[in-house]
Order: sequence, then C-alpha cells, then structure tokens
Amino acid sequence: MTFATRFKLILNPPKAAMLFIGALITALPTHAEECNPSTPISAHYQVTSRNTAQAEKTTTKQLILWRQKNSVAEQFPAKGITEIWERNHSNSIKLNRYFDAYQRGIEYSPSEVKDVNGDDDWSMKTQLVADSLLQKMSLSNREGSGCDREESYLLAEKNYTATLVWLPAYRLVKSYHMQSGSREQVWTLNKMTTDKNSINHFFKQYSDYKTTDYADIGDSESDPFLRKMIRLGFIEHGSSGMYDTQGNDIGGEHHH
Repeated sequence: MTFATRFKLILNPPKAAMLFIGALITALPTHAEECNPSTPISAHYQVTSRNTAQAEKTTTKQLILWRQKNSVAEQFPAKGITEIWERNHSNSIKLNRYFDAYQRGIEYSPSEVKDVNGDDDWSMKTQLVADSLLQKMSLSNREGSGCDREESYLLAEKNYTATLVWLPAYRLVKSYHMQSGSREQVWTLNKMTTDKNSINHFFKQYSDYKTTDYADIGDSESDPFLRKMIRLGFIEHGSSGMYDTQGNDIGGEHHH
C-alpha cells in the first residue's frame, strides 16, 4: 500500500470502521451525565430513633426519598402517606399530601405552607439535610471519586453531636448519626436507584389521584374520606415522629 493510499484511508476511513467507533463510544460509561444533583433519584432510608435512657422506646421507620426536576417526594410506607413538594419558577413551594390506600390527596398552596419557603428549607426537603447545617460541619475525610465519592463530616456543639457521610455527586445522605442529650437518631441509606422509568412511573401515578384544595375542605366535609382524615388529625398540624437531620419534625402527617 502506498503512502498516498494510507493517508487517504486515514482521512476517509471505511464505513464499517466508523460504525465500530460509533458503537464503542455509545457503549462507554456515562457516569458523568448520571450523577449530579439534578439526576432523578430514589433513595430508601431506615430511620432508627431511640432514647438512650429508655432503650425499650426504640423505633424504626422507613422513608423513601424521590427526586425529579423541581419535585421531591417523601414517602412513608408504614403510614401509607406520601408528601410531594414542588417548587415553581418563582421559587414558591407547594405541597400535595397523598393517602395511598385511598388514592386521594390534599393540595396546599404556597401561602398555606408557611414554614417551607426559602432555599435552606428546600435543600432540607431535597437532600434531607439543610445546606446551612452542612456549612456548619467540618470535613473529616474524603474517599473515592466520581459518582462513588464520599465525604465524612462532623459537628460537635454543646449537648449535640452529629456525623454525616455525604455523597456529593448526588447531594445525598448516605448515613447520619445525631445525638442530643438522651435522644439519638440514625439514618441509613439501604438502596438507591437512578432508573428514570421507575421514577417517572412513581410521580405519574400520583398525578392521576383525585385531590382537594386545603381551602375547600370546610365545604367538603360531607366527603367520607375527608371526614375521616380530619377526625384522625391528618389534615391539620400533627406530629409524625420522624425528624430531619437538624432534629426538626419532617412530617408525613402534617405540612410544615
């Protein structure tokens, strides 16, 4: 083969070679595109709360965090309640609380969600730990790289200590341990997925549920479902017994 022929092949490779190169590029991992704070995600947590002075009062609950675009859901399987928070282009935050067994929901407008309205509140919803708390913690260790990178943080204040293992690529809690006096809480990430189909299906099913505006509940008390929810205290403020990583009640039975 002459030099001129070889040079021509370099400039104009055969079609089969181009197809092979294209297939090879397509097959390469795409982690860089799949692990960032806006990546749709589902994360399953076990939350254990205990009183160190009364070990018999230890409780264990499950929480599933779902994120997609400007929506985040906190699903409480044991209680059959799912709260979906949405932030619009003006940064206003609304809440839909769904009762899974009834396939019904209550809509709370931004003006009715009084305690969740700023960037810090939104960060607490989307990642379970507020940015302000992260900023107060000290980085103690860093390991791994890319999507698997983990960062360990520590906070020690009077009568309060907290340790956090953080997945910065996803802005997601891997584990969290908090102790305040005799109260102790441990969060553990058991499973996570970025499968878009399952996450799309999750949010789509709730968009099909019948909802009632919170402001209209007073005119709808003849509805058996709403009557029952009011009687059980699920519509007004009430304690769920689950707390965020700052020790605040995160709901599941009330809006913030």
